[in-house]
Amino acid sequence: MQFPRRRDLHQKDGEPDGAAWIWGKDDELGRLNLQTPDTVKEAVLSVVTGQVIPLNLPFDNPSPPCYGRAAFQHNVVQLDKHAFDETYTTATDILGHGKSHKCGIQAWANHGIVGRAILLDYGRYAESNNIEVEYYDNYKITYNDLVNVAKSQRIDLRPERDGGDIKPADILLIRSGFLKHDRAVSEEVRVKIHGRPTIFGPSEGQRYIGVEQSDQVLDLLHDCYFSAVAGDQPAFEAWPSDKDYYLHEYLLSLWGCPIGEFWDLERLGAACAENNRWIFFLSSTPNNVSGGVGSTSNVLAIL
Repeated sequence: MQFPRRRDLHQKDGEPDGAAWIWGKDDELGRLNLQTPDTVKEAVLSVVTGQVIPLNLPFDNPSPPCYGRAAFQHNVVQLDKHAFDETYTTATDILGHGKSHKCGIQAWANHGIVGRAILLDYGRYAESNNIEVEYYDNYKITYNDLVNVAKSQRIDLRPERDGGDIKPADILLIRSGFLKHDRAVSEEVRVKIHGRPTIFGPSEGQRYIGVEQSDQVLDLLHDCYFSAVAGDQPAFEAWPSDKDYYLHEYLLSLWGCPIGEFWDLERLGAACAENNRWIFFLSSTPNNVSGGVGSTSNVLAIL
């Protein structure tokens, strides 16, 4: 199947501009449809050393949580209630990121998220090139940054059909270095930073590093046909956006692409750098909750 480029998308009746829901109106998998038995078998070939690296944070990390979320509590009690907020830690945002049961997490849980993954280690690249990074501001990892990081890792960040190294169904991971920085500062600083107001103002509230909102980034994320994206940052994208849109709107609502947040990429980044190999096998099994709007990612990288 030849997938359309973003510039070639045409608005359909009843769909918002920029929508690329190409598997039909009743589909609940979105870009996970790209993950087929054939792509999974090919992804297994990425396993070389057999090293297994979990990418899940402890439930009580980050501490305190960002965005005014409730902190994790562990109490042994009689089970007569079921309540769980997964978004303070390693999590996957899903298509139905609201109150509708349609496109709930159960669709992805029943399918699984499995495939070939690529790590772009911006944090390591920035350190090597003496780039000053502001982790607690809406510092933007730009399209050019991503291309340059990829080049430094001998990866051509273009779709395979254009002569690049990115295959449909690949999973994109971006390590910003946020978690390393957040662990290095004092608890007093973390309380102050993560306790900022949860608002969407241009200069106040919670502000964090992430991928920039730009046409070049949208083209990259769309045209490479990643089946999922993730990062170690609080929101994957720079927060808040300086534009009139968020990448979440495109990735989740318009394209059906899962977003992983707070993935612990420290051990993975070190192992990839040691082996000078940035492509590996990845498996994630979201929790199976009918109508769930998100889940802990429950993710493993296998090198």
